[in-house]
Amino acid sequence: MPDTATPYARRRRVGLIVPSVNAVIEPDFAAVRLADITFHATRVMLRETTPDGLRAMNAGVEAAAELIASVTPDVVAFACTSGTFIDGEAGLARQTAAIEAIVGCPVVATSRCIIDAFAHLGLTRIALATPYLDAINEAERSFLEGHGLSVVSMRGLGLSGKAIREVAPERVAALVRETDTAESEAVFVSCTDFRAMEIAAALEQELGKPVLTSNQVTLWGVLRALGLPLSLTGYGRLLA
Repeated sequence: MPDTATPYARRRRVGLIVPSVNAVIEPDFAAVRLADITFHATRVMLRETTPDGLRAMNAGVEAAAELIASVTPDVVAFACTSGTFIDGEAGLARQTAAIEAIVGCPVVATSRCIIDAFAHLGLTRIALATPYLDAINEAERSFLEGHGLSVVSMRGLGLSGKAIREVAPERVAALVRETDTAESEAVFVSCTDFRAMEIAAALEQELGKPVLTSNQVTLWGVLRALGLPLSLTGYGRLLA
């Protein structure tokens, strides 16, 4: 439970840059009920989760950074998975540097958090479950494998834009089961607008292996950037 006696002014401010259609990450983070952090979101227009749609969204990220900089955040997260991997490592590095130059604080990006989280856990063979179209899935596979991960299984739902947030957690869980293989050391469930974080812990118990999600790894990256302890229960072993 949060310490309601702690003044907001003394809590750490986290800025979130999120795709305009995203209706999942803010409820996910609110559900964790962190006592010493406040989250402040700004949005950047995303119409379709396609390569062209993501690049059009990314063209607006610097304007969104200007807006979130006005809350004087302690850390900023660009909380979009596909938007941060669509142009590979070089695109991600340019994107992060541009945001940092505007906000004047550490910046975490969901795709970087994925790589760092798997390195932290010492895992390399992953099953990749996504809501995406095939073109986005292949771009994600290329990004992950470019960082030394082996995607041993991959399934997507073929969705784009607003349709992603409408997928019920039960269908997300079924997708994870369909994607998991005996060869995979962990499952990664992609997209910050996909209702996966709320079921990650239960799926870990069922499958007997880590289940990482976009919102989970992004929150993990934020807490690390703030230097705060990681001891959250109920959201998977990465945060625990």
